[in-house]
Amino acid sequence: MATRTRRPRHCTYCPEPGADVCVRSQRDEEGGAHIYAHRACAEARGKIPLYVFTEEQPTGVAP
Repeated sequence: MATRTRRPRHCTYCPEPGADVCVRSQRDEEGGAHIYAHRACAEARGKIPLYVFTEEQPTGVAP
């Protein structure tokens, strides 16, 4: 399993770093980028996250 790099994810709805959810992903023809946001910013706009980042190591998974 590849180690995830710890780059700051910027929110698409506000200027603050540290986005913790993915709200959409672009088609491959558009570059395939994932679009991130803070959970609160996404909820304020009625967006449902595709996935949420967690900082906890899942039980039973080797680092």
